[in-house]
Amino acid sequence: MKMLQKIAWIFLPLVITTAAFGQGPGEDKEKDEKIEALKVGFITKELNLTSAEAEKFWPLYNEMEDKMKEIRQTFRKINHEMRDSEDKISNEDAKKKLNTLFENEQKELDLKKEYSEKFIKLIGEKRTLKLLSLEHEFRRVLLERLKERREGGPQDRKPHGGKP
Repeated sequence: MKMLQKIAWIFLPLVITTAAFGQGPGEDKEKDEKIEALKVGFITKELNLTSAEAEKFWPLYNEMEDKMKEIRQTFRKINHEMRDSEDKISNEDAKKKLNTLFENEQKELDLKKEYSEKFIKLIGEKRTLKLLSLEHEFRRVLLERLKERREGGPQDRKPHGGKP
């Protein structure tokens, strides 16, 4: 059981991110749309995409995101199963679930590599590299803002010299 707990802690950041961004369909649809609009604006601005680039970039990005969501659903399913039956799971089942989690991580990595090549052709190596850090930065800023709202603190703080 200790091994499962360690694995759960390793994947905890993914769960938090998924909870913040991956609410089910129909749950707080307005908030989801607002978050998505903020993300589009943030990434478009930070990558300095032209309208022609954005026109090609966003369908490709959304396609990648949809595929990533499919892969992450398996993680959420396993995580849910663990919470419901952690004490009842056999070592063999735990091993199978671990293998599935690692296979999914590999699928996610392979997908990132595949789409990175597509993004490189569209926006170049430097902006593709920046895109990977922007996704993380956006999640960090969003989580920070959510935390500030809950605590009643400043909501207009901007990261890195005034960028939204």
